[in-house]
Amino acid sequence: MQTSMKKTQIGWAVIIIVAVIELMIFIQPLDKTTQLIVSLGMVVMLVLFGSLTIIVNDTHLTFFFGIGLIRGKYDLKDIVYCRSVNYFSLGWGIRFKPGITIFNVSGNKAIEIKRRSSYQLIYLGTDSPEEIAAIVNEKIRERLANS
Repeated sequence: MQTSMKKTQIGWAVIIIVAVIELMIFIQPLDKTTQLIVSLGMVVMLVLFGSLTIIVNDTHLTFFFGIGLIRGKYDLKDIVYCRSVNYFSLGWGIRFKPGITIFNVSGNKAIEIKRRSSYQLIYLGTDSPEEIAAIVNEKIRERLANS
Protein backbone atom coordinates (compact mmCIF):
# COMPACT_ATOMS: atom_id res chain seq x y z
CA MET A 1 0.00 0.00 0.00
CA GLN A 2 1.14 3.49 -0.77
CA THR A 3 1.90 5.85 2.10
CA SER A 4 -0.56 8.76 2.22
CA MET A 5 1.32 10.62 4.93
CA LYS A 6 4.45 10.36 7.02
CA LYS A 7 5.12 12.91 9.77
CA THR A 8 8.03 12.89 12.19
CA GLN A 9 8.14 15.00 15.33
CA ILE A 10 11.62 15.64 16.71
CA GLY A 11 11.86 15.33 20.49
CA TRP A 12 13.80 18.52 21.14
CA ALA A 13 13.12 18.32 24.87
CA VAL A 14 14.56 14.79 24.99
CA ILE A 15 17.58 15.89 22.94
CA ILE A 16 18.25 18.88 25.21
CA ILE A 17 17.81 16.86 28.41
CA VAL A 18 20.19 14.16 27.14
CA ALA A 19 22.74 16.80 26.07
CA VAL A 20 22.63 18.52 29.47
CA ILE A 21 22.99 15.22 31.35
CA GLU A 22 25.87 14.17 29.08
CA LEU A 23 27.61 17.50 29.76
CA MET A 24 27.01 17.20 33.50
CA ILE A 25 28.45 13.69 33.78
CA PHE A 26 31.67 14.81 32.14
CA ILE A 27 31.93 17.95 34.30
CA GLN A 28 31.24 16.11 37.57
CA PRO A 29 34.11 14.12 39.08
CA LEU A 30 32.65 10.63 38.55
CA ASP A 31 34.56 7.43 38.01
CA LYS A 32 34.91 6.28 34.40
CA THR A 33 32.58 3.30 34.82
CA THR A 34 29.74 5.50 36.11
CA GLN A 35 30.35 8.02 33.31
CA LEU A 36 30.24 5.25 30.72
CA ILE A 37 27.07 3.64 32.10
CA VAL A 38 25.18 6.95 32.37
CA SER A 39 26.43 8.10 28.98
CA LEU A 40 25.36 4.87 27.28
CA GLY A 41 21.98 5.06 29.02
CA MET A 42 21.44 8.57 27.67
CA VAL A 43 22.43 7.52 24.15
CA VAL A 44 19.93 4.64 24.34
CA MET A 45 17.21 7.09 25.48
CA LEU A 46 18.03 9.39 22.57
CA VAL A 47 17.97 6.56 20.02
CA LEU A 48 14.70 5.15 21.39
CA PHE A 49 12.81 8.39 22.12
CA GLY A 50 14.45 11.12 20.01
CA SER A 51 11.54 11.27 17.57
CA LEU A 52 8.03 9.97 16.95
CA THR A 53 6.92 9.10 13.41
CA ILE A 54 3.32 8.59 12.31
CA ILE A 55 2.56 6.91 8.97
CA VAL A 56 -0.89 6.66 7.42
CA ASN A 57 -1.66 4.54 4.37
CA ASP A 58 -4.84 3.10 2.85
CA THR A 59 -5.20 0.38 5.47
CA HIS A 60 -3.24 1.25 8.62
CA LEU A 61 -2.00 3.95 10.95
CA THR A 62 1.50 3.06 12.15
CA PHE A 63 3.73 4.89 14.61
CA PHE A 64 7.20 4.36 16.01
CA PHE A 65 9.67 6.05 18.31
CA GLY A 66 13.24 6.74 17.19
CA ILE A 67 14.71 3.86 15.22
CA GLY A 68 11.50 1.84 15.45
CA LEU A 69 12.03 -0.64 18.28
CA ILE A 70 8.95 0.76 20.03
CA ARG A 71 6.02 0.84 17.63
CA GLY A 72 2.32 0.39 17.14
CA LYS A 73 0.02 -0.38 14.22
CA TYR A 74 -3.75 0.04 14.00
CA ASP A 75 -5.99 -1.19 11.21
CA LEU A 76 -8.15 1.68 9.96
CA LYS A 77 -11.16 -0.70 10.16
CA ASP A 78 -10.68 -0.72 13.95
CA ILE A 79 -10.54 3.08 14.30
CA VAL A 80 -13.87 4.74 15.15
CA TYR A 81 -12.50 8.28 14.88
CA CYS A 82 -9.34 10.34 14.98
CA ARG A 83 -9.30 13.94 16.17
CA SER A 84 -6.88 16.69 17.10
CA VAL A 85 -6.45 17.34 20.83
CA ASN A 86 -4.41 19.46 23.20
CA TYR A 87 -3.61 17.77 26.47
CA PHE A 88 -1.66 18.27 29.67
CA SER A 89 0.85 15.61 30.54
CA LEU A 90 3.98 15.65 32.61
CA GLY A 91 6.89 14.22 30.70
CA TRP A 92 7.51 12.49 27.40
CA GLY A 93 7.66 8.93 26.20
CA ILE A 94 4.93 6.40 26.96
CA ARG A 95 2.47 7.06 29.78
CA PHE A 96 -0.56 5.18 30.95
CA LYS A 97 -3.44 7.09 32.51
CA PRO A 98 -6.95 5.87 33.30
CA GLY A 99 -8.58 5.38 29.89
CA ILE A 100 -5.68 6.89 27.90
CA THR A 101 -2.30 5.75 26.65
CA ILE A 102 -0.03 8.62 25.56
CA PHE A 103 2.92 8.34 23.19
CA ASN A 104 4.83 11.59 22.70
CA VAL A 105 8.26 13.21 22.48
CA SER A 106 7.44 16.91 22.63
CA GLY A 107 4.69 19.46 23.15
CA ASN A 108 1.04 19.05 24.09
CA LYS A 109 -0.62 18.44 20.71
CA ALA A 110 -1.73 15.00 19.62
CA ILE A 111 -4.20 12.96 17.66
CA GLU A 112 -6.73 11.04 19.72
CA ILE A 113 -7.64 7.61 18.38
CA LYS A 114 -10.76 5.76 19.49
CA ARG A 115 -10.76 2.08 18.54
CA ARG A 116 -13.63 -0.38 18.33
CA SER A 117 -11.62 -3.11 20.05
CA SER A 118 -10.67 -1.11 23.18
CA TYR A 119 -12.11 1.43 25.58
CA GLN A 120 -8.58 2.87 25.92
CA LEU A 121 -7.96 6.07 23.94
CA ILE A 122 -4.60 6.45 22.22
CA TYR A 123 -2.87 9.85 22.06
CA LEU A 124 -0.04 10.17 19.53
CA GLY A 125 1.97 13.37 19.89
CA THR A 126 2.53 15.37 16.71
CA ASP A 127 3.18 18.86 15.39
CA SER A 128 0.42 18.36 12.77
CA PRO A 129 -2.62 16.93 14.58
CA GLU A 130 -5.29 18.56 12.39
CA GLU A 131 -3.66 17.40 9.16
CA ILE A 132 -3.12 13.82 10.35
CA ALA A 133 -6.63 13.55 11.84
CA ALA A 134 -8.16 14.78 8.56
CA ILE A 135 -6.27 12.19 6.52
CA VAL A 136 -7.04 9.32 8.93
CA ASN A 137 -10.75 10.20 8.93
CA GLU A 138 -10.73 10.49 5.13
CA LYS A 139 -9.16 7.01 4.86
CA ILE A 140 -11.73 5.62 7.33
CA ARG A 141 -14.58 7.07 5.20
CA GLU A 142 -13.02 5.62 2.03
CA ARG A 143 -12.76 2.17 3.62
CA LEU A 144 -16.38 2.32 4.79
CA ALA A 145 -17.56 3.40 1.33
CA ASN A 146 -15.64 0.55 -0.33
CA SER A 147 -16.83 -2.19 2.04
